[in-house]
Parts: sequence; structure tokens; C-alpha cells
Amino acid sequence: MMSRHLFVSSLTIVALFNAISAFQRPTASLPLIRKHSFPPLPRIHSPHLTVCFAGENETDTNVSDEKEKASDSSKRQMLKFAVPALGIYLMQPLLSNIDNSFVGRTVGSAGLAALSPATLCIDQALYLFSFLSRATTGLASRAYASNSSGGAGSVEAARDAASPALTVSLVCGAALTLMYAFRTPALLQLLNVDPLLRTSATSYIHWRGATAWAAMAQNVCLSLFVVTRDVITPLKIISCAAVANVVGDALFCVWPIRGGCGGAAAATTCATLISSFWMVAALRKKQLLPGLRIPKKSELASLGEFTGPLLAITLTRMAGFLNMQRRAMTLGVTALAGYQLSMNLLIFFILFGEPLSQLGQTKLPGLIEDGNAKEAMATLKSILLLSVFAAVGVGCAACLTAFFGPGLFSSDLGVQAVAKGAAPMLFLAVAMTIMGIAIDGAMMASRDFGFMLGTGIVSFFVQAKLLKYCGSVQAILATFAVRLGSYTLFSIIRAFATNLRIRKPAKQTR
Repeated sequence: MMSRHLFVSSLTIVALFNAISAFQRPTASLPLIRKHSFPPLPRIHSPHLTVCFAGENETDTNVSDEKEKASDSSKRQMLKFAVPALGIYLMQPLLSNIDNSFVGRTVGSAGLAALSPATLCIDQALYLFSFLSRATTGLASRAYASNSSGGAGSVEAARDAASPALTVSLVCGAALTLMYAFRTPALLQLLNVDPLLRTSATSYIHWRGATAWAAMAQNVCLSLFVVTRDVITPLKIISCAAVANVVGDALFCVWPIRGGCGGAAAATTCATLISSFWMVAALRKKQLLPGLRIPKKSELASLGEFTGPLLAITLTRMAGFLNMQRRAMTLGVTALAGYQLSMNLLIFFILFGEPLSQLGQTKLPGLIEDGNAKEAMATLKSILLLSVFAAVGVGCAACLTAFFGPGLFSSDLGVQAVAKGAAPMLFLAVAMTIMGIAIDGAMMASRDFGFMLGTGIVSFFVQAKLLKYCGSVQAILATFAVRLGSYTLFSIIRAFATNLRIRKPAKQTR
């Protein structure tokens, strides 16, 4: 199963590589001076004039060559950032699919069905607080860029900017851990989970919930690595933790312990602790580890400028997932297990768009602050064009995996049939979401939170209305595609219509 996922991931990475490489060819925006580009000048027998014309032509050619080299260098840097970042963001959903595979093979469709509400309670709660890591990216990017004109950014400024977010994430994570420890049965009852599934779901939530504080702090630490353009260090850390997770799944689900859902969660918990403490040690070594302290009033205000709107936006998106889950639970155990399989594939493959969002969040804020509209819009166009290639390639990979590979996750023929039937809509949902994630980074960089929230609320109610008529997993995925597709379309129109809300003109140099 691991080899199949790695094979699909490698194909998609190759597609991304080819798409970025296409940008490295000379374009009309960087014209080269060619022979006979202008009408021939009359021949004047003067060595002084001849030298003058030759020197001017050579200078223009050199300038064009320098621009072309700078463009190529920029695209190579984008590629060096995007591919390792892709590995980072793919690792967690890959591990979720590995958990599904172990549970599906050792417990059966009932285990997969129990994972559906259990992962909803854990992963959606962590997603709810993802605004803290996104706020860290926004604040630390601006702080780091403020001293980046001469080369390296301001490490101290980035570290201080991330300190309030890290403190808040640990406090909120500890509160989540306590809630999972004492309120899990009430939570499952609120979600109207089948009583036959509650024991397995409770075991999974208790194990995963015990390290909610570590998972949330790790996301903030990861944002600091991304801001400082270091994606190799966290990739190594998370890759090693992934290996530990797979070994733990084998030990706790297959032999010597057949722990089922709880065993899979225990393996993930151990891997989370390993990666979190290792990441803290790496940040301390790079002198990037933020201090834990009570945030100042000004720091809370600055954090609130991001966290307030982002929290509201995240709530609307999470509510959409909850509505989808509720509808899926009315379709029966087999359909619910198929829905869980399809959603894990969806979450895995849409993460291919996350590096594009991070590119927007880390590259655009400095350009927007400087009022450099021309370069900011050129960067946005490059990201969007790349997202089109990624959406088609990754969407096809998701569709093929759902159609040909459901047997890797479950031996139940009914569950496999549900996944195969949902494959076409999975393609559409993945494609729309990847493009939405790409434009999402640009919208956050421009702080256009009001538009993001308004569009999100409208699309939420549209999806909620459509879900009432859904009687299958593919129909549920279709509503998700409609929601993300409409958000993507209107956001792209908004970004270009408002020029990313850049008001100050760029300074022109002669």
C-alpha cells in the first residue's frame, strides 16, 4: 500500500516539476533583441557612431539576459521550495491512509466506519485551530521580510512574531486534550454515532487526543521553518516520524498487539511526540525557537487581526465537513465506510496544493507591502498556472486510486464498490480544491478576509441546501466540488479585479 501511494505521489511530483519547468522558457514579457527586429539604419561611415550603436545593442541584450536569468533563478527557487514542502504536507494524510489500511484489514468495515466519526472529532478540531499556524505564517513572513533586502531575513523578528501563536496553541491544545479525556462519549452522542461503533471510536479519540497540544504546537513550529525557507529540516523530521508510525501500526494492529482503532491511534500518538520534540530541538539549534510568555496587548491585537477572521473562515469550512459527515452517516455502515475511504483519499490528494498556498503566503506579503503590483501579479499568475497543471494531474491520480486501489484499504466488496462509484466526483473535488488552496494563499497574503468569509458563508449555505438531496457518497462529493469551485472562481476574479488590494504604486527606477 505504501508503495502504491509513493508511486502515485511520484507521478504527481513529476507533473509539478514539468509544469514549473515550463515557466523557465523565455516568454514575451522578456523579449530578446534579435537581428532585424527594427528597420535597418543607414550605413554611416563613422567609427564613433558604430561603437555607439554596438554598445547600446550589447547593453540591451545584457539586460534582457540578466532578466531571463533572474526569472529562471526565481522559478528554480520556487521548485526547490515546493517539492520538499509537498512532502511535508503529504505525510500526515499518507499516514491516515496507512492507518485506514491496517484497520480495514485487521478489523473490517466496522473499524473503518468507526474511524469516520473518530477522525472527524480529532482532525476537524485540529483543523479548526489551523488559523494559528496560518497567522504565524503571515506575521512571521512580514517580520522576516522586513530585514530581507540585503539577503537573509530577520530571524529574531520572525521568532518574536511567532511567540504569541505558540503560547496560544499550547494553551488551546491542552484544553482540547482535557475535553477529549472527559467529554468524548458526549461528543459521539452529539454526533449521533451508531452505538456499535462508539467503543472503537472512543479508543481512537482518547489516544489521539492525548497529544493534541503537541500536534498544535508542531504546526506553529512548522510555519517558522517554512517562513525561513527551510523545508528540508522538517521534511527529514516528519519522514522519520512517518517510519515510526508505520512500524507502530504493525506492532499495535497486527502483531504482537491487535489493538484495532486504538492501536492505530497509539502509533500515531508516538509518532506525533517524536516529531514534535525533534522539531523543537531543531528550532532551538537554529535559534528560531519562540519563547513561551504571556503575550502583550499589542501582540494579541496583531495576532487577532489574523486569527479573528481566519477563525471565522475556518469555522464555516469545518461546518461544511460536519454537514457532509452527518449526511454520510444516514447512508448505512457500508456507505459510511466507503465515505471514510473516499474522504481520506480526498484529504491526501488535496494536500498537493498546499505548497502553492505557502508560496503565496510567503512570497506575496513582501511584494504587497512594498506596493510592487507588477511583480506580485506576475507571481500570482505563475502560481495559478501551476495550480491548473497540478489540479488536472493530481485529480486524475486521485480518481485512478479510488477506482483501482480500494482493495488496498478494505476487503469488503461493498465498500470497494462505493469508492469506485465515487471516483469521478473525487477527481472533480480534488481538482477544484487544489486551485482553491492556491488562490487561498494569495487572498490571505492580501488580507482580504472579508471577501473570503462572505464567499465562504454563501457557499456553505448553498452546499447545505444541496446535501439534503444527496443519497450517495458521490453526490456528497459533488456538493463539495460545487462549493470549492464557486469559491475558487470568485476569488480569482476578486484578486485580479482588486490587484491584490495593492494601492501604493511600485517605485520605478531608471
